[in-house]
Amino acid sequence: MTRKHDKAIAIIATLDTKGPEAAFVKSCIENTGYTTMVLDTGILDRKDPAAPHPDFSGDEIAREGGEDRGELVSRSDAKDTRSRGIRAMSKGSARILKRVYNEGRIRGVLGLGGAQGTEICTFAMRALPLGVPKMMVSTVASGQTPFGIYTGTRDLTIMHSVVDILGLNSLTKRVLANAAGAVVGMADVKPVKEDTQKPKVGITLYGQTTPAGLPIKTLLEEKGYEVFAFHSNGTGGKAMEELAVEGVLDALFDLTTHELTDEIFGGIHAGGPERLLAGGLKGVPRLVVPGAIDVITLREPETIPQVYRSQPSVPHNPHITLVRVNAQQMIRLATVMAERLNQSRGLVTVVIPKGGFSFYNRDGLHFRDLKADQAFVDTLRANLKPGIPMYEFDNHINDPPFVSEIVSIFEVLLKRAKTEKDNVKP
Repeated sequence: MTRKHDKAIAIIATLDTKGPEAAFVKSCIENTGYTTMVLDTGILDRKDPAAPHPDFSGDEIAREGGEDRGELVSRSDAKDTRSRGIRAMSKGSARILKRVYNEGRIRGVLGLGGAQGTEICTFAMRALPLGVPKMMVSTVASGQTPFGIYTGTRDLTIMHSVVDILGLNSLTKRVLANAAGAVVGMADVKPVKEDTQKPKVGITLYGQTTPAGLPIKTLLEEKGYEVFAFHSNGTGGKAMEELAVEGVLDALFDLTTHELTDEIFGGIHAGGPERLLAGGLKGVPRLVVPGAIDVITLREPETIPQVYRSQPSVPHNPHITLVRVNAQQMIRLATVMAERLNQSRGLVTVVIPKGGFSFYNRDGLHFRDLKADQAFVDTLRANLKPGIPMYEFDNHINDPPFVSEIVSIFEVLLKRAKTEKDNVKP
């Protein structure tokens, strides 16, 4: 078979337990014309004659992860050995995978594993940039397993192995051959040509703010921006902050800062401590609107903590309940928001829709609480540092006039940012 490409497909597997399966996917991939690069994340001393020779041994990977594999084996009866081994193999394989990718040696990666192997392989895969093919064949890829712990904010594909990855049979061969074909197919896709001339803008959306987000996206695109929309469900905000830090995004149109609420008050869409912070520390300019910040997203009504049961609530669907934030909670939110925005090294502008922050926050609807909203506004204004402008409008967040106003303010923000950047050039 003629080689298709001078880059390889990486294979990550514990060769002490998944030797025949790794050899099989290696042959499937190489039969398509690609070379392979095998990373052995096995910890045991067991050698499987059916396993392929690794390009990176377990000893090398463990050392990269800060451990000695031999010591881990000798301490196999110790309580923390298993977790130490998983951490070492995860970190070590991530470092190696990122290094060989940066050296231009791999084009994609395929992993095989059960619960432990899936943890190791996907940790390593998440070290690779978006767009690099990442295929994980896993025994735990079922409807009972939360996938967020494995995929994180990356474009990682998980395939259910159906049966345990424990020897080859007609079913495992078919599943593994399909996985090999999938990663090769992704590797064969020609890179999408980027328009480097268009400024790249990240915008946050949620069901409560979508009526504003859709026309904002259209207006920004008409003005020549490339728009990346992020669903403010916890993962979305994290992904936006990460892409800002990585230099993918030039500016942030943070319409929906709801993930801060869930982070502080235990909602299911928490954005984490880097939300409203990481992109700013990188110096990326940000327009901030308190979109849906008045809402905690929780599970079924019967699961809502007692502390929130006296607050107004709305069933979003049979499995999600929205709870209105009260005045004291709004003060806490404003304080934390100001603390994070004040640390920004990039320009920040805050815009307040005093007519309501979310879909149900209107006159006559369930979440109307002007006193709580005003407590938020007053606290935010009092705590923001003087260099951060804060505009207030009487409109609701989803009103068309508000959409026009904030798009105009956003463009002014970017012009200021460009002027400051030009002024610091040598």
